[in-house]
Amino acid sequence: MPFASDPTVTYSVGDFHVEGKQNGPARLRVSRAVYDQTSFDATYGLCDPGPPLTPWESIKSYGRRTVNKARSKRCNASSFYRGLVRWIPFIGWIRTYNIRGYLITDFIAGITVGVLNVPQGMAYALLAACPPVTGLYTSFFPIIVYFLMGTSRQCSIGTFSITSMMTSRMVLNANPYPEKLTFPNGTKYTNPEFHEIINGSAFTRGEWGAIQVGSTAALFVGIWQLILGLIGAGGMSVYFSDQLVQGFTCGAAFHVFSSQLKSVFKLPMTEFYGSFKLIKTWIQFFSLIKQTHIPTLVVGIICLVFLLIVKIGINDNKRIMRKLRVPLPAELVVVIFGTLASYEMDLENNYHVSILKKIPMGLPPATLPDFGVLPDIIGDTFSNAIVGLAITVTLGMLFASKHGYRIDPNQEFKAQGIGNIFGSFFQCFPSGASLARSAVQNDVGGKTQIVSVVQCCIVLIVLLALGKFLEPLPKPVLGAIVMVSVFHLLAQVLQLGRLWKLSLYDWSIFLVVFLGVLILDVDIGLGLGVGWAIITIMLRLQKPKIGALGRLPGTDIYRRTDVYKTAIEVPGVKIVRIDSPIYFANVAYIQGRIYQLADLNNLIAKWREEHPVKELITPASFDVAPDDQNKYAYALNLELGDSDDEDGTKGSSRYRGAPTISMEELHNTQRRVFEQEGILGEGQDQPIKHIIVDCSEICFVDVTAVGFFKRIQSECESIGVELLLACTNKPVRDALYQCGANDFIKEFQVFVTVHDAVLYAVNSHKFQKPSTHTKLSIVDGNSNGILHAYTNGLAPQSPVPRPGLEDVIESPEEEEVRSEGQNHFREKEHRL
Repeated sequence: MPFASDPTVTYSVGDFHVEGKQNGPARLRVSRAVYDQTSFDATYGLCDPGPPLTPWESIKSYGRRTVNKARSKRCNASSFYRGLVRWIPFIGWIRTYNIRGYLITDFIAGITVGVLNVPQGMAYALLAACPPVTGLYTSFFPIIVYFLMGTSRQCSIGTFSITSMMTSRMVLNANPYPEKLTFPNGTKYTNPEFHEIINGSAFTRGEWGAIQVGSTAALFVGIWQLILGLIGAGGMSVYFSDQLVQGFTCGAAFHVFSSQLKSVFKLPMTEFYGSFKLIKTWIQFFSLIKQTHIPTLVVGIICLVFLLIVKIGINDNKRIMRKLRVPLPAELVVVIFGTLASYEMDLENNYHVSILKKIPMGLPPATLPDFGVLPDIIGDTFSNAIVGLAITVTLGMLFASKHGYRIDPNQEFKAQGIGNIFGSFFQCFPSGASLARSAVQNDVGGKTQIVSVVQCCIVLIVLLALGKFLEPLPKPVLGAIVMVSVFHLLAQVLQLGRLWKLSLYDWSIFLVVFLGVLILDVDIGLGLGVGWAIITIMLRLQKPKIGALGRLPGTDIYRRTDVYKTAIEVPGVKIVRIDSPIYFANVAYIQGRIYQLADLNNLIAKWREEHPVKELITPASFDVAPDDQNKYAYALNLELGDSDDEDGTKGSSRYRGAPTISMEELHNTQRRVFEQEGILGEGQDQPIKHIIVDCSEICFVDVTAVGFFKRIQSECESIGVELLLACTNKPVRDALYQCGANDFIKEFQVFVTVHDAVLYAVNSHKFQKPSTHTKLSIVDGNSNGILHAYTNGLAPQSPVPRPGLEDVIESPEEEEVRSEGQNHFREKEHRL
């Protein structure tokens, strides 16, 4: 809303004036020259006035700057410390850690997340087709690295449902000791080596093979992530929009949920891979549902119901959480009671319910991954790396914006990559940021990664002392934990209805990636979604918004005539704004729209009919009726504000003797002038003599775009229409210059603002009468301000001849009115 101030006060700085008006908007008065781009740059001092560099010169310049920067660096303690802080941010932020303000909340959040991490880690390990204890390893070793190197303060690194599910495909495909072997005739039988206990180990050969595949996958996932961080690929994260991530995680959540049907119902289901995996899984589920193991299902349903009640009724209830402050650890509760019930009732022997069995105590020894499985998993490791990075960076940016700090995507890539590499030597599978645990860490009040230290301590206690007590834990309990953990991701499908009302493009991105992941596969769907997101960007740029602009009455502001009802087009001038870059894919569309808006095709056809021999008409002198000339001169009074006059009359003039004229009168006056010249027949509209392209929204152009400007300039020139550019930024001007546009677009055809271009166009209309005067004065018809355009100079103090602005539209009587208005304005400046 415009500000109001004392009507007797005028604020003035040079030629810029703001007059306060009680109970109304402030009035702006500007007195300056009409600038083309060249005169503007010369007047106000362009920083780099030379010609733009060629691509080769830019490369050499960048190389010289890089070398000089490297030479200027000195290896000393200060530079070493800065480099160390960049790689290990912990060294920087721990020095300013607020012990009193953060330590208690971080400690509480660490205990809460650690308690949640223990059951989730084991559950996601089963999801990854690895022994449950490897989930605890993955919840410990990578977190230590992220605590030192990560830049997000709320992300909880460790096991995650989607990356675990993607790991399971690699494990099941590349395990050197598969559970099932296939005869040449296609029949399958159980591999006796799969369940054989390795001497001196707590694992069977099948489990050890899964560990080897998982650790090798973690190693190369980490290598991919580290490489991406080193080459500065963090900028890629901008292509993972919220809708893309939501659609992907929602589709992947259906895969995660479906993968637990086997453990909750204890059905002899086989794993499917590739396209239509989810459809085949559900078809198989319904075909085998009669073989459901009832005791296992009962255990699973009890856990599901309890977890949902606590999650929906308590932890997600804002009114209850205001009193509790800390969410109830429902997962820990079902693990404890499930383990006790299994131990007391001997569920494995009495009811044949599957349990975890032996869990090795202590920390694992460091071992090298098995590189023999690498050819079978190398492609999947890259997609796993991309998914893990996308989710981690997206979560980090979300929490950073919420809490007012910034993360470094490249450093996040390095931190997660080195964390996975480090964990691969300790039987870990690929890790990532968990959506559920990160949300809990933020909601409980975690402020820094000190939460990770406390979390690691909880996991370490379980590994060193409590692991053997979890051996009776039923597997359907862990399956229920996984199912409930993705409920909030499944609920994201409801976003489709909201996005449909907001944006068709965003809706389509969500739908494409969601269906791609759901129907095809996780990695295929992600690639499809990224590809479609890029295509939507191309579609938006290929057919940009292009519209005609008109002046808003009482201002020097130009807006689209189809958006603002009061926007009036300047007669004889067509102003077009292009709301996108101009490049090879949209040149044809933009050219067609400009021709349509300016009706150039009809003008060209009519010109060719009337002038069989192509020629240019130069302005000639002709007589104009004095009244029309006087009216036209005052028609240029561009009002700088619509306010009630002192006598209460709307839009009346304070300058006695200064007539006002409406746009309709101006249109009629110009029509009579053109009819006198013989250009227009009676009843015809004024033809377009100038086309102004508002380039304020054009951020770049390519070589094809320069050809477009050349074509339109050539065709406009052939029919006597002048092309003007306004509001071009320096990169666009440099691109035009490098491509030779200065051969056909002259310096005086490029203007600083649309209003400058309009003044030039109006003054150069050929029905104006020549004179020896050199100053263009535009007097506000409402007496709210005066805009002086010194047409023969860059500024009043430094006159420089300007081509094309040598006509006068100010009579002696008008100059007297203008002087009176100036005196009146100066008097108001001194009222204070």
